[in-house]
Amino acid sequence: MAIIAQQPKDITYSPPEIGTLVLKTIAERKAQPGAGIRLGVPSVDKQLLPLRPGDLCTITGRPSNYKSGLMSFWARKVAHDLTQAEGSEHRVVVYITWEMAIEEIGLYDLSATSGLSAADLSQGRCTDVDFDSLQKAAMRRAMSPLWLIGHSIERRKKRTRLTLSNVAKALAWLDDEMGLQPAIVFLDYLQQMAPERMMDNGETSRRLDVFENVARCKDMAIALGCPVVLGVQAGRQVDDRDWKLPGMQDQMESSNIEHTADKMLSVWYPKMTEKKGDLLPRDNSLVISDNLLILGIVKQRMGPAGGWVPLYVDPMRNEISELQR
Repeated sequence: MAIIAQQPKDITYSPPEIGTLVLKTIAERKAQPGAGIRLGVPSVDKQLLPLRPGDLCTITGRPSNYKSGLMSFWARKVAHDLTQAEGSEHRVVVYITWEMAIEEIGLYDLSATSGLSAADLSQGRCTDVDFDSLQKAAMRRAMSPLWLIGHSIERRKKRTRLTLSNVAKALAWLDDEMGLQPAIVFLDYLQQMAPERMMDNGETSRRLDVFENVARCKDMAIALGCPVVLGVQAGRQVDDRDWKLPGMQDQMESSNIEHTADKMLSVWYPKMTEKKGDLLPRDNSLVISDNLLILGIVKQRMGPAGGWVPLYVDPMRNEISELQR
């Protein structure tokens, strides 16, 4: 999302202006010390600083290691918190997906709300009683301030290229036409974003386009005045390690992330790479199961990093919580 300055003074700040802006920001945070967006899992929130306006937070993981699952859970959690907060009538959560159809994401939402298995629902396995529960879940979903941007099977004939430029137009429409201000934006995920940069021969420069998109995601966070969470795919080199939690330099196709991101998280779903029932490397008190998820805090500006937290995940209902050892 590009910002074009009409005058040089619009992007130039004098020493007195800088001091004034910083003091205003600190005063606001002093008045609301708990402000910011948290994951809502105490063991993580104890280490991870709240996401603030302008923050770019990345979540890196290998395919099928619950990167999108974590983002979906977080989006629903923030949307729920907005319904409980005063003065949030015009604030929304926006989830942009390049990977799944809108119907698929909505299915997980209704699964989480109704308590029914997403795997069963995706195959149409539900009783009449279950379907009544789904209708009630759909009514509750209609009241949630969680908006989606992406492609629908139903509207496939109106499908357009989902570039960041088109995403910016959709976000502007939400603000200008609907009067809605994003509290947080989720982008799922970087390597699936449609390219916009064209070389002289008419082909796209993949690495340059991904590099540029990282910068544009950070710019989006500043322009919207809210945090942006960006999903990132990790490279195959992670699979060759005993400890498969992605690190600082494991993002596929972009070295720009470690410089641009304010916070970097990573995920590892051990059951996808290890034998269930085995002990987890580095912690022999943890047994690999369908419900063990590892979350790493790779980087955060002005905060501690380098640690990891074991979490309990229910993938069929997209729920994440504390792991009871």
